[in-house]
Amino acid sequence: MKKITVTFLLANLSIISMVMVRFLNLQYPMVGSDYSLIIPQVLDTALHFQVNGLSIQWYTPSFGGGLPAYPNPNNMQFSIPQMLVMLFQPWQAVMISSIIYIGLGFFASFYLFRCVLRLHWTSSILGTIFFSANGFILERIAVGHLGYAIFPVLPVIMIAFLDSSLPWSVAGVIFAFVIGMLIHEAGFFILVIFVLSTLITLPLIYIVQPKAFSWKHFLSVITFGGVIGLLLSASKLVAVYSFMRFFPRQIADHYPGGFLSGLTGLALQLLGTMNLVPLWRIVGSDPDLLLDYLRKATSSPYGYWELDMSMSTVVFGIICGGIGEFFLNPKKHLKTLGGDKKWIAWLVLLLFTWLTMEFTLAKGWIYPLLRNLPILNSLHVNVRFAAAFIFPLAFSAACIYDAWIKKFQSRKSIAVFLVLNLLTLLPLSTYFMFNGDLQNRLYNIIESIAIYDAIRSGNAFNIVGIGAEEDNTQALSRHVSNLRPYEPIFGYYLENFHPEIKVGSIWEVSDGYYNMTNPTGYVFPEINGNRAFERIRVEDTEKLVNFSKRYQPNWKIPVYQQVLDWVSGLTFVFVLVFLGIYGIRRFRNKFTFLL
Repeated sequence: MKKITVTFLLANLSIISMVMVRFLNLQYPMVGSDYSLIIPQVLDTALHFQVNGLSIQWYTPSFGGGLPAYPNPNNMQFSIPQMLVMLFQPWQAVMISSIIYIGLGFFASFYLFRCVLRLHWTSSILGTIFFSANGFILERIAVGHLGYAIFPVLPVIMIAFLDSSLPWSVAGVIFAFVIGMLIHEAGFFILVIFVLSTLITLPLIYIVQPKAFSWKHFLSVITFGGVIGLLLSASKLVAVYSFMRFFPRQIADHYPGGFLSGLTGLALQLLGTMNLVPLWRIVGSDPDLLLDYLRKATSSPYGYWELDMSMSTVVFGIICGGIGEFFLNPKKHLKTLGGDKKWIAWLVLLLFTWLTMEFTLAKGWIYPLLRNLPILNSLHVNVRFAAAFIFPLAFSAACIYDAWIKKFQSRKSIAVFLVLNLLTLLPLSTYFMFNGDLQNRLYNIIESIAIYDAIRSGNAFNIVGIGAEEDNTQALSRHVSNLRPYEPIFGYYLENFHPEIKVGSIWEVSDGYYNMTNPTGYVFPEINGNRAFERIRVEDTEKLVNFSKRYQPNWKIPVYQQVLDWVSGLTFVFVLVFLGIYGIRRFRNKFTFLL
């Protein structure tokens, strides 16, 4: 049975991964527009590592005449995609890292359902596919929101909270490591989605399987893991704060539609491509018109990639069947789902479900009180928060199906499983039924590949001037720092970007300054005696020489930041060693009978 289970898991993962890769490359070499932000940044960091070794890239000369790098919340210099660029060209790194994340989430989901929650192996596989085959991750990676690619690892956090076979210290370190990955991979938005999804899922699990909870284990993981996670992320968080205190990017969404109409839009988001495209085809309509329909339903102006959270039709079919079964015999099901203080879990579930709906609709009673908190006040496009419902829905469908198959004979349960497995994957084909491009594939990846090849050949792409290029890739290729960088922290139209530099050589002198910005003014102006947008002074010629050659000049960094850099670095080493030793011991103990 184990061989059959592994075979099904690998087959399903292979299909989902192939669909993702095919969808990414649908119009190759044209890829999602937001890769015009990510790919040049990845190349720039690769240049930094080539010149300076594996170290913090505080500032980059490549963009905006000199900008912060590590303090930028969108910077991903210590991430899996960035590390893969040491071995592969950027587009390959994007695909490989996406497969890694999907695979990690895939096997973590199965482990959670099968080994922790003790569902039948067929239910566990279906639940895993329900979660892994979703439109949110496909759309995010396709458009270039690479910081969202870590979304599939959500079940790892659930395992840390619930798996009593893990020592609380190990589970805490795993929890901390995931949080650290989120923060270092520009996953602040995903962090909020993880919190909301977890707050919905945990009471749901308690209602279905209260024995899965060990409150002592859970609280120990939260406490210990929270401390380790804070230490692991302290350097990045403080650096980001140092930058964003001057550029807080306070922004908020307002959707004019009412709450009830917003809930309709939310439901349509979750139905998305896999359910709505077939309906559109049946009635003879163009699926490309779905964008306008979803915009009207959600009262939002965003692209299709922001609105599509699609889950398989099978998920909703099973959930509807479970709801119908409940109303046919409510007394029977209330005995199972009620009692034993489960009413508290129901209240918690309703509270956090409501809260997540408020986050998604950007209105309500609680969300307006929370949106001005740190991190939340710089996030918008609230329709993305609908992704918090994906895992709870997948879990619910898996549990309902698990209750059904207990009534089936073994042969019948496998036959039903095979049919549902196929029907769950089949709707993924709907992503190839559109007539146009709804993923904004406007960025040509070819030039970035050429730059990568040149970097591997030793070209440092020293900056010689300031340019006003169409995108950062062209600027990088022409050895100029782009005066019009694609940098959302300054506003989508650079409304908060007011440089004092101009197009021309970086060595042009006026008023005692060179034509290059001193980037320390964005982050640590007090200790460096300057201000935001101030240029590099003529007396700092050596620093400009080094900066243009991609070295990090000896600009001052506060002592507290230096201490936190060491703290986070040493914590990272501790986490790797700790998990490595535990993994080796667990592996050896499991297979000692072979020795």
